[in-house]
Amino acid sequence: MKFIAISLILALLLAPAIMAAGLQITEIDVNVDYDDAYTYRVEDRDRIDSASVPVSNGTRIDVDVLPGSNVTFTLRIENTFQGENPDLRGVFATISIEDIDDGADLEEESIDFDLEPGNDNRVEIKFSIPLDVDAGTYNIVIEAEGEDRNETSYRTELTQKLEVKKQSHDIRITSVLLNPSSVDCDRKARLAAEITNAGSNPESQVALEFKSGNLGINSFDRDIFLESSDEASEDEKKHAKTLNIEIPQFFQAGTFPIFINLYWKNFVLFDQKTVDLVVRECQSSSKATAKEEPKESGKDTVTVIQPKEEAKNGEIVTTTESSALSSPVFAIILGAFLILILAGIAAFGYWKKSKIQ
Repeated sequence: MKFIAISLILALLLAPAIMAAGLQITEIDVNVDYDDAYTYRVEDRDRIDSASVPVSNGTRIDVDVLPGSNVTFTLRIENTFQGENPDLRGVFATISIEDIDDGADLEEESIDFDLEPGNDNRVEIKFSIPLDVDAGTYNIVIEAEGEDRNETSYRTELTQKLEVKKQSHDIRITSVLLNPSSVDCDRKARLAAEITNAGSNPESQVALEFKSGNLGINSFDRDIFLESSDEASEDEKKHAKTLNIEIPQFFQAGTFPIFINLYWKNFVLFDQKTVDLVVRECQSSSKATAKEEPKESGKDTVTVIQPKEEAKNGEIVTTTESSALSSPVFAIILGAFLILILAGIAAFGYWKKSKIQ
């Protein structure tokens, strides 16, 4: 009985090692890209944006992660079997960041691949950290699994930690929409923008500006209040602005930039986006104008009517429209009339000459 109990305990203790045999995560690299406001993009920020992470449980990943960051994990996965030991098929990795998305997990999976004994492969798994994330430390579960030809599963797992930080002042333009982005005959458009406080401090003097010198747009809203992202609801830490735009018909065609500017303390430029409004000529309008303005008619104006093709008894016959002035009968009548006039003049002259004599 004791032998059976000891055997069961040993089996339970060795089970994870057996599951992991032949499949191991041997390297972990982490890189961070930042979707910062303009003011932070142009500054030389002292941040740790990449790190090689020890492959062990409980390790803290030493990078600076902010709300809205893009985090990329690069894993090196190896088949540690040697010689005639099995190939591993359908190997893939999964990473879960627990409770980071308003209490829900973020989970991403790599592509799958095959590994021969002694070979390794690198895979990338990317995450977009939510903008409304709470500052704090989150558990990360990293797994790799696959199976051999006999469908025996092999799996390995690590648990590590990732810290998300917030900046004191971090206001951003998080959405810009110009609809439509190109106008022609109907020269009306709508510009909308949304701003968000992603920082830990409330902001009471925020200004949002739509500006385009070429289009004559100069809309400025000041003293906007945005609650701290740590304490606010979605509506309290965001602000939206919409502007209707109408371009006069006489305005020349072209591409015109519109600047969306976000100011801290009402005058310090903090973030900026640009959209282009394309103004095109109204082609249908110009055609309609040409039809509405007929050519002037007069004595020296001749309208040429193009020949038409008509079907007659299955044959194509060309017919031409013409006027009575161009008829041969009209020419004969006119010639006879001229002859009569000349004859009358000759007769009158002969009669007058006879009378004088």
